[in-house]
Amino acid sequence: MFRPATRSDLSAIRSTFVRSFWDDPVMRWLVPDDADFENVTMMDDFFARLVAYGHSLVTPDVASFSLWIPPGRPDVDYESVSTDAPSDELVTKFIALGEAIASNTPTDEHWYLQMIGTHPDWQGRGIGSMLIREGQSWARRDGLGVYLETETIENVAYYRHLGFEVRSEWDVAAGGPHMWGMWIPPA
Repeated sequence: MFRPATRSDLSAIRSTFVRSFWDDPVMRWLVPDDADFENVTMMDDFFARLVAYGHSLVTPDVASFSLWIPPGRPDVDYESVSTDAPSDELVTKFIALGEAIASNTPTDEHWYLQMIGTHPDWQGRGIGSMLIREGQSWARRDGLGVYLETETIENVAYYRHLGFEVRSEWDVAAGGPHMWGMWIPPA
């Protein structure tokens, strides 16, 4: 039902990302223009780095993906695939987002669900939950917690259904959205 993601999946991950994050408050704050978001190749290096960790999962057709970072968030080597340079405005937003996330991240070792997405045509079938549960099994195996951020109240309810609880809330500077940090403590 799922497999490890590889570099050959990057284009399909981006395609599913665009469809599943079309109305996402953080992503649309970062890239508000529809045409720019539809061709958001600047995310390619982000996806390449996450896949290089070796813990990202995709469905066989890449209609759903989960991008996990292992405990300690180690540095990882990856080959850059993007040729697009971000605008100064986008850099300012990325810095504000990064600072907000860093100041709210648990200091305890944990598995980090950086991103999960399911193409809208496949949502509501339990595919995303299955991918999250796989990461939760890694955390249980390691005796560690699981952490993620989200930016809609609907997602807060969804993640609560999967055992997460709100750990913190904040507003991103530079006009950014409201966010929630959600946590499952070590089992």
